[in-house]
Amino acid sequence: MTGTRVLIRLILRRDRVLLPVWIAISALLPASIASSTTALYADQAARDAFAAASMSNPAQLATRGHIYDASVGGLTAWTLGSSGALIGGLISILLVTRHTRVEEETGRRELLSSGVIGRHAPLAAVLAVVLAANLLLGLLSVPALVGNGLPAGSSLLFGLSTAAGGWAFAAVAALTAQLTASSGTARGMAIAIGGLLFALRSVADTAGIGWLAWLSPFGWVRLTKPYAGDQWWVLGLVALFVAALAAAAFALSTRRDVAGGLLPARQGPATGGLPGAFGLAGRLHRGTLAGFAIGFGLLGALLGMSARGLDTQLDTPQFQELASTIGGPDARISDVFFTFVMYVLSQLVTGAALVSALRARGEEAAGRADLLLSTPVGRLRWALSHLVFATVGPALLLTVLGAAAGLAYDGDVARVAGATLAYLPAVWTVVGIATLLFGVLPRLAAAASWTALGLFLVVDLLAEFKLVTGVLLDLSPYVHVPAMLLGGASSSVAPLLGLTAVAVTLAAAGLAFLHRRDLVPSA
Repeated sequence: MTGTRVLIRLILRRDRVLLPVWIAISALLPASIASSTTALYADQAARDAFAAASMSNPAQLATRGHIYDASVGGLTAWTLGSSGALIGGLISILLVTRHTRVEEETGRRELLSSGVIGRHAPLAAVLAVVLAANLLLGLLSVPALVGNGLPAGSSLLFGLSTAAGGWAFAAVAALTAQLTASSGTARGMAIAIGGLLFALRSVADTAGIGWLAWLSPFGWVRLTKPYAGDQWWVLGLVALFVAALAAAAFALSTRRDVAGGLLPARQGPATGGLPGAFGLAGRLHRGTLAGFAIGFGLLGALLGMSARGLDTQLDTPQFQELASTIGGPDARISDVFFTFVMYVLSQLVTGAALVSALRARGEEAAGRADLLLSTPVGRLRWALSHLVFATVGPALLLTVLGAAAGLAYDGDVARVAGATLAYLPAVWTVVGIATLLFGVLPRLAAAASWTALGLFLVVDLLAEFKLVTGVLLDLSPYVHVPAMLLGGASSSVAPLLGLTAVAVTLAAAGLAFLHRRDLVPSA
């Protein structure tokens, strides 16, 4: 552990902008939701009606789970429980991967090790920073919640449960960083595990299989039940989970070489060659894309099976009225369910697309792009070889996700897969943002791209409580995607064409800037 304090100071200096912004936004969100809930639902009767309507919506059950108490505090905890864990978990995964696997991939870990730095110091330092940051944002949310008239004890439990989501996925990322030599693959594996754990909690609430929720950190965050009984002991499960995974990560780190992973890299054939820059890019991306495709296929099948029988199980006037209100007179309850769930999952697919879109920046930072560009391969061709996988990859993942969901649900693969593919232009728009940042601000491209995705998630969340409207809401590409499964909703292709045009423009601008700037072989 020698040198841990020095590395902690180094991490804090490098993330002196990202950490305060993340902590401030996450700490302010609960009070904003509580204040908005008080304003929108002034009395208990209004809150009870809102809770009843929400619990009659299978999509709300899938994305947020059950409402344990219809008080202001209970509704705030229900709104932010899963969403807070999702956002905090994503940022924690990115930070842990950035300061562990990326450091080894770029060779800086080896440089640091030439000083007085212990073998476990880098992992210990980043876990200390990320766990402390999650704890701080959880504690900072408490005074504002108490200021809104909520009980102090329950507010503290809610703050700690919010932090617990980030802790759990920081530990997951610490473990996946030991498995592979590629930062993109390690990051992707952690996000895929997060998606499967989210699906477990979702199926537990929609299919009524309560014990499944106890297998997922997303379930634990909800089962602490702040403002609805305060089950403090559930935090012990999070502590055991984090301690077990962190201990495993430290143990595994001693069983591998620096810059290597426990899963051996394939050396390839002794003879033969790659068919140009695109062949090399295909070799670099195929493993990650295959892993994501398997993960999203399993996720889609799981959701499809959980939706079976929803139309008959929930065939009541209340559910039918809800479906008609959202999707028109002929809308099915199961279609409403799929529409909401695919909205959330399309943002997970965007995360996978960003891994591919930022791969070129990783090659540049590691200095490998220099070697390739010393051959007759041009800079634009090299960048396009990676961009094509960031473009085709999400199309493949959305197709697999929708096809598996449709096959497991009612066999209508084309209908569900087609509706899922409607989110592709929105995903491409975020890929275009990443490409533009890669061309203009290469050192900040990864952090800024993931921050942009996180901001879109926050905007979508705040929009539900009318805290964000107008131009700011329109900045999120996901809100422009038509609900293709709902006959009563707009099915115009104009928004899709518009998003595609924006994505192409952003990507073209990014490539133009890349053509004019120098390579920056360091993060």
